[in-house]
Amino acid sequence: MRIHVAAAILVLAATPVMAADTAGLAPKMWDRVRAVEAAGVSLRPTPSPQAPAKLSLRECIALASAHNAGFRQSQQQLVNAQRGLWVADQRLFYTASGNAEREQNPGETADTALSSSLATRWEGTDGGAVQATVGTGTQETFGSLVTQRPALSVNYDRPLLRGVGLASSTAERIRSARTTLSSQQLSYYDAHQQLAQSVIEDYFAALLARGEVDIAQRAVDRGKQLYDINYVKFTGEGLKKPGEVWVSQVAEIDVDQARLSWERSKQSLISQQQSYRDATDQLLLDMGLVPGATPELTTAISYSPKEYDEKALIEVALANSTQLGRLALGRDDADAARRIARSQDLPDVIASVGVNDLGDTIGGTPVSTGWFGGVRVEAPLWDRSRRENVGRAERALSVLEQQMVATRDQVRQEVQRQVRAATSSRARIDIGEQTVALAGKNRGAAQGMYDEGLSDYLRVLDAEDRLVEAESSLLQERVRYFLTTVAVRRALGEDVTQELPE
Repeated sequence: MRIHVAAAILVLAATPVMAADTAGLAPKMWDRVRAVEAAGVSLRPTPSPQAPAKLSLRECIALASAHNAGFRQSQQQLVNAQRGLWVADQRLFYTASGNAEREQNPGETADTALSSSLATRWEGTDGGAVQATVGTGTQETFGSLVTQRPALSVNYDRPLLRGVGLASSTAERIRSARTTLSSQQLSYYDAHQQLAQSVIEDYFAALLARGEVDIAQRAVDRGKQLYDINYVKFTGEGLKKPGEVWVSQVAEIDVDQARLSWERSKQSLISQQQSYRDATDQLLLDMGLVPGATPELTTAISYSPKEYDEKALIEVALANSTQLGRLALGRDDADAARRIARSQDLPDVIASVGVNDLGDTIGGTPVSTGWFGGVRVEAPLWDRSRRENVGRAERALSVLEQQMVATRDQVRQEVQRQVRAATSSRARIDIGEQTVALAGKNRGAAQGMYDEGLSDYLRVLDAEDRLVEAESSLLQERVRYFLTTVAVRRALGEDVTQELPE
């Protein structure tokens, strides 16, 4: 009979486990958010590893996720939120107590009293609670048992108005922990995306610097070749043909101009080499690796033009916005605060029911046993603080609603801005490709006219400078376009580590 009564009380108190709040985000977005969560994160400090000989873009992102020092804080906060939910979801509590007393009244012998008890409390999310207590009673130094309180009792308390359902302390504790975890999952996803985007930018900055080195090296090679040609033409050295000696009429100033152009290109090459080393070091630092190495970057700069439907992208961005998701979770917190504050004006009605199996005894003889039950009612009177708590919660809710309106506008503007940037960059690339072709053609024509004696060498130098400038500008624009497409994916809430060039 006792077991059946306790089981029935537990069934009455049980409520379904609350589902995690989706914060209004699309299900696919939550799949992406949870896909980047680290499993078994270790936060122990480790020495920075050395960079491998070769690095692809994907490998750099993976290494940064494992070794970046700043990213560890986001990992720590995620683990804390996960453990916080684990703690908050605890609804079964045990309490063991023991007591020993020795007292002596005037003119009497000293008495020693010993007692112990074990209490178990199970809390339901609806506010109800089941509590069972087992006690040894009080005894005199292993003598006869003298019970002063029930040795075994089971009771169930449940609020009927205030503190019931979602307003109960247990339900609110779990809801708050779930909201905190969901918010931290979104923050962790954003931190991971920010880290990935930074690594992508650093990687392509290094690729750009390496490309600038290649352009500068080609300019140096052409400058040396032109200087050698002009020097030979001026001195006549090495220009012997069968049966004759050809002596050039090249002026000494042309040789000097060629030498100056060559030296200037070498200076530019040194600067570009320094920029490449600096960009590589920055990449290694963001990855959490030891700087100073020059690993081979195996991912190449690629150009894949894309078409964007701005209106459709805005809808996707609004459905995936983690910022809106965090505001929605904050709105849930504010709504919960208002709900709980309003419940404080309700009467406190608590129903109790239970069974006392042993009851009070004297010398081992029971004097009472059986069921007990009752209802306790407490009606709150006028209290300014309770009314003000409701007002604060309502004002906080209104502010969050306005922030969500403003954030939606910001999401739209960010998508529009990035799409415009991508469209403009694509147009500049088309112009840049034509410019490089024209600059190369112009440089060849200038060289031909100079060889025929139809122009001075300054035109050749000017054409060379324009070719180098056009090649550098086109390379920079291709890198800028790729980074803009990454920014578009970021604005859409998509995982920027996907669809990367190999």
